[in-house]
Amino acid sequence: MKYFTMNFPELGLSVKVDPLSVNKDLFDWFLENLPLKGVQSHAAVSGKLIYIMNLRMKKGRSFRYQDLAVEDLSEAKEGRIFIFITAGKVGSISVKYAEVSENMSYPVIGQVRGEDLKDLKKIGEAVWRSFYHTKEIITVEFLKGEGN
Repeated sequence: MKYFTMNFPELGLSVKVDPLSVNKDLFDWFLENLPLKGVQSHAAVSGKLIYIMNLRMKKGRSFRYQDLAVEDLSEAKEGRIFIFITAGKVGSISVKYAEVSENMSYPVIGQVRGEDLKDLKKIGEAVWRSFYHTKEIITVEFLKGEGN
């Protein structure tokens, strides 16, 4: 089974992300662009959402953005991964780790495994602390996985 790992080296934590039954072409395209690395940020007022802006993709997409299945951030399950694709080969990833009040819809790319949700909450809380208090840089590495 295909999946990817989000590794947070500064925190010594990682989570595995599985594909959904929708947007399989999007998930496969994302895997083709791995590995990727970015600086982790946190939503300011809309709730428990971490995001990574402006990831430069290696490959262009063959699907139309407007044809992708979307979900509302406020109604989505915890651990849901979203992508916003801008012009060219740039994408931004958002990860819901608890309640979010913003009712915007974005294409969904995957779901953090149930056994990793506890670590995802730790990651989200650490990113919140760094973003608003300590100002330490936390990075995330997206790594391709296959198997279990």
